[in-house]
Amino acid sequence: MDATVREQAAAEVAGMTADLTDEALCLAWMGTEGKTATKELALVRGWIMDELNARLGDDLFDEWLVATDEDGNGVNPLAYLAA
Repeated sequence: MDATVREQAAAEVAGMTADLTDEALCLAWMGTEGKTATKELALVRGWIMDELNARLGDDLFDEWLVATDEDGNGVNPLAYLAA
């Protein structure tokens, strides 16, 4: 895949994730939790994280990234989007 095709695909995905509601974006993120790591999953999680970062801003995004629940698992980003 050449760089132009990759850039076009990334722009298309960015548009699709931007169209998601906060709830749908968070559901998509939570749906990736606990899955076996693959290249495809890493790409999807990266796309979702890019959109979460855009919506949360750097400070809240960083706060969400390090947040864990009582079991040490990551937390749903929806609470940070509602802040």
